[in-house]
Amino acid sequence: MSKKWRYIIIMALGVLMNQGLNYAASNLPVWLDVSGTAMAALVLEPAAGLIVGLIDNFVIAITSGNSSSLIYYCISASVAVIVGVIMRDKEGKIRAKRMFIVIPLVFIVSTVLSSLLSLWRSNGISLDPFEAAKYAMFISKGFPHIASCFLSIGVIKLYDTIVTAAIVAVVYMIIPKSFKNIVYDNK
Repeated sequence: MSKKWRYIIIMALGVLMNQGLNYAASNLPVWLDVSGTAMAALVLEPAAGLIVGLIDNFVIAITSGNSSSLIYYCISASVAVIVGVIMRDKEGKIRAKRMFIVIPLVFIVSTVLSSLLSLWRSNGISLDPFEAAKYAMFISKGFPHIASCFLSIGVIKLYDTIVTAAIVAVVYMIIPKSFKNIVYDNK
């Protein structure tokens, strides 16, 4: 199989994963909308994950009729770069033990970015019912507004990051070796 078709297939799978898993999780306290982005960055390279995330955010903007959803691309982009770069060693080989750095880093970065975007767009009050319920809980316990925003988003991002990491690990294990960039030039 040519490199071009391998990239097209994996990246299309990534977009379908983002869209399908996000839809399937619509009644759960997770998003799963960067699973395909992370998978493409891991299986191929960070640039592939960046493209998958961008396509996904464009699809969301078009289907939701809300172009402001494009600003959330920064979360997809950060996931693609973190997963695609940090999971590999100097030779470009994927090292499973690096997940202990990647998972917390993805959680922290996506929580901070999502919280800042939420503060900017809606004064920190999430439209997501699960995040809104956590926000109300933290407020009722006397936490300040900004802390409640970060904590409510952080709780959901924690679940989301763990489930996304598990999904990406399973998909990575079942994808045939012939589809993976085992080593790439990361200089």
